[in-house]
Amino acid sequence: MANYVNKQVIELNEVTEENRNKATRSVKSETQLSDGRTRLYRMAAVCLGVLCVLQVILNISLRLAFSGYNEKRNQLENCYNTTGLVQDRNQPDTSSGIIDLCTDRDQLQKERDQCQTNMNQLERERDQLLRERNQLLRGRDQSVTSSGIIDLCTDRDQLQEEIDQCKNNMNQLEMERNQLLRNRDQAQNTDSKNQLQERYNALTRDRDILRNRVSVLTNEKVALEKRLSEHGINICQKIRKTCPDGWRLWGSSCYFLSTEMKTWEESRLDCLNRGANLVIINSKEEQEFLFGLNKGAWIGLSDSVTEGTWKWVDGTPLTTPSYWYSQQPDNGGDNPANGEEDCVEMNTETWLPVKAWNDQSCFNNRYWICEKRV
Repeated sequence: MANYVNKQVIELNEVTEENRNKATRSVKSETQLSDGRTRLYRMAAVCLGVLCVLQVILNISLRLAFSGYNEKRNQLENCYNTTGLVQDRNQPDTSSGIIDLCTDRDQLQKERDQCQTNMNQLERERDQLLRERNQLLRGRDQSVTSSGIIDLCTDRDQLQEEIDQCKNNMNQLEMERNQLLRNRDQAQNTDSKNQLQERYNALTRDRDILRNRVSVLTNEKVALEKRLSEHGINICQKIRKTCPDGWRLWGSSCYFLSTEMKTWEESRLDCLNRGANLVIINSKEEQEFLFGLNKGAWIGLSDSVTEGTWKWVDGTPLTTPSYWYSQQPDNGGDNPANGEEDCVEMNTETWLPVKAWNDQSCFNNRYWICEKRV
């Protein structure tokens, strides 16, 4: 900047000297002119010099002003480049808000990386459990002993702990998602709306992954319990021959009908805490019995893993007779207001027993029916 100022001063001096020489030559060559005309030339020369000085001062002022502006503009451009946002020239200046959004984005990315690290740790533990289970299977083929049964029970307990951990992680993600939803509602008219939507989508994907892992681990637990039952040995728990209070006995199973309403996933978690699972319907007689409870409720059937592939909570596909209502399932009828309808309820209001199934959004609140073997 100092060099630039010196350069401008030198140019000003040169112009002034040149004008002075011109004025001198003009005076020498035109001595016959009157004194008034001479003064006029001198005044013009002085005005020209003053204008040059003003121009130099203006250039210096503009250079100083734009120096600070360029630094701030470069900072904002770096933020835009890293976030992928498009600046709206018609909107008022929001540079401080954009910088705050960049800081929030970095914090959210750190939280996402932490969640990914936790998920990788769980996957490694799952792989270790799978290897141990395979070793148990090979040992069972050689001989089935009581010690092997105890090991299977231990594996089942470990899988249950894994399931509980996954559920806790899923609940944590649900709470984060709800918090982001509230933030999104408060910031609908701000530039952070797109970032909140991206965070919401990422958390939704993480929740779906954890939900799938819970389903897989639950299926493995059920498979281990079936294997224990095949050998006629159960040293982990005492089998009751009657149903607990509040349960209803039908056939060889006990059924529990809730008195409150929850989402499909929360309903399944309640059943698991009761040592049961959402009901699996295997016959027309069982369907008619459950329909006779006269309350619309969740059953253990969904296609949340693969759209259109309906599976029971124990992982088996829907091969038994189905009891869908006419034109169901329709996945919300392509109406965005209904959302994804991946879970099944039994509707007892106006439908027949053999046509009582309806797919609904898993986030709707319904009663539910639990089932466990006697």
